[in-house]
Amino acid sequence: MKGTGTVAFYSASSAENVHSPCLSCAVSVGDKRKRDEDGGSNDDSGGLKFNDFEKLRKEVNFSVGQTWALYDKVDGMMPRLYARIRKVSAPSFELRITHLEPDPDEEREILWFEQDLPVSTGQFRLGKNENTRDISMFSHVIHCKEGSNTGHLIVSPRKGETWALFKNWDVIKWSSEPDSHRKYEYDIVEILSDNTTDGDGVSVAFLHKAKGFASVFFRIGTSEADTSQILPQNLYQFSHMIPSFKMSGFEAKGLPKDAYELDPAALPATVQEKAVPSHLTPVPKPEALCFPSKHTRKVFQTGQFWAFGGSYDDTPRYYGRIQKITVTQTLEQTAETKIHVGRLKATSFPENVIKWKDKSMPVGCGTFSMLKNCSTLSPEHLTHQIFPQTSVDGNEFTILPKVGQLWVIYRMWAPHFPVGALDEHCLDFDMVQVLDDALDYKVLALKQVSVASEEKNKFFRAAKSRPSYCYEEDGPGVIFTIPRSKMLRFSHPIPASRVTKEVNGEMMVLFEVDKEALPCGW
Repeated sequence: MKGTGTVAFYSASSAENVHSPCLSCAVSVGDKRKRDEDGGSNDDSGGLKFNDFEKLRKEVNFSVGQTWALYDKVDGMMPRLYARIRKVSAPSFELRITHLEPDPDEEREILWFEQDLPVSTGQFRLGKNENTRDISMFSHVIHCKEGSNTGHLIVSPRKGETWALFKNWDVIKWSSEPDSHRKYEYDIVEILSDNTTDGDGVSVAFLHKAKGFASVFFRIGTSEADTSQILPQNLYQFSHMIPSFKMSGFEAKGLPKDAYELDPAALPATVQEKAVPSHLTPVPKPEALCFPSKHTRKVFQTGQFWAFGGSYDDTPRYYGRIQKITVTQTLEQTAETKIHVGRLKATSFPENVIKWKDKSMPVGCGTFSMLKNCSTLSPEHLTHQIFPQTSVDGNEFTILPKVGQLWVIYRMWAPHFPVGALDEHCLDFDMVQVLDDALDYKVLALKQVSVASEEKNKFFRAAKSRPSYCYEEDGPGVIFTIPRSKMLRFSHPIPASRVTKEVNGEMMVLFEVDKEALPCGW
């Protein structure tokens, strides 16, 4: 190793600088984690646990452009503060962040904020910059979108997330008597709908803690009593987002189907438990065959979704669900495995989305339905597993770019590209990381780097510049926006992991990707 120089993915300029080992407005180093370890949180129930939430907060998960939730010092120390990542340094880990400060413009919200009551939704503006090495103050990535005013960001609960609601919330009463409302009780909810512009607000469903599990929450019913509508003027009732993993129900006996495992560090100290009704536990499907492939080292199971290549090249621009796995062997010959997949076909797009002129061009993102006839593939044809969002009726599957994901995009995209251009390998592609998916897609351009003695996979890091011929389409910056109307510019998602490698004598945090998922020639 020639050196241990500091390197950052991307750096944003700032007007005000603060250097401190910890944030003045957040919990000091280790306070939040220590509270959980000492039994001061909901994590002391001793029930079954399934996911390691601490992995979400590893150093390798921090990236420029992300917005993170930080723990505050209010009752329970919940993740209600926000900061945007400006710079990530390695190998000596350090972050440069910009705090987000509430900036309400509605009279009731202003009064609430002026009384120093907690704010986790609505409009925020960029505040002070700070350098920190204290990773313990960070909870999770939060999704936010650009506000109508320059320099403003909007945080709003999104469909599929889990949040805490203030119980017995009253904006007028609490604002007029703030010191009488510094201790909070909560309802835990699943977000059923995004906050729309038509004034309906956010639909939520109440979740209950499952007895026998450390932090599994589930819905009991679907009646009006089990749901609620939070109107736009009442969004300050949301206390904070709680990181969660969706459960299938097959992970353990007695686990309710479609439940969530919530991050104990974002839960109140005590939560009332309820026994899981027997009718809410799923019945295993006997046809679910699991098959580990010796050649590919991948584990295939019926019901999984996988990406695979087409007839013109092996780039995985097509998707399908495994319907059946067959293994045949004749006499002493080697056993032959076949994967039978139901191909996904893109359904109709919204009117504002520009469509391919050539209907045979592959579609990498959108909403899909599954064809009735199966295609038979060999295990090596399947490159990586994907996880689409399934509709309630189970007939439609949505695959869209999400924050943090890596995608291959067409460099100079045009709707008239013919499928023959893929066959002739005459199209150019770029790799990007998705930074924001709230309205349009804000992405960060990535650049391939060479790592000595690494031949199996490829490595990428944030680009410092882009070719000048990209300026007309995307502008000169390495961060640019792809409108939703041009969503077909996204070719296909790329599975990636963060690793630290030596590049030209310096230790860098890179994205490691499977070269089988890359376009031909990369």
